Amino acid sequence: MTIVVSVKYVLKPGKRDELLSFVMANVENTRKENGNLAYSHYPSLENPDEMFVFEKWETLKDLENHINMPHYVAFDDRRKPLLESYEAEVYEATLCSTTNRAPRAS
Repeated sequence: MTIVVSVKYVLKPGKRDELLSFVMANVENTRKENGNLAYSHYPSLENPDEMFVFEKWETLKDLENHINMPHYVAFDDRRKPLLESYEAEVYEATLCSTTNRAPRAS
């Protein structure tokens, strides 16, 4: 069972460049963690104050370990003053199939 995390947060106006100046260090360190399968932060194309985060973990314990890692705690402490809102959803996911081509309607 894979753990999938979807996060949407909104920055205070004008704080995007500040966040982008330190977010990649967290991304790079998180990708090295045990159990991490994917971790990316995506700036919105429509709203410069919105960010989307997509994460995949092997286990819920791996995710719990992540949020206590020193690099993540430091990142979160630095990010918190920049936030206007934050929403996260955590899912258990099972892979149904894989393909090497884009799906099409029949």
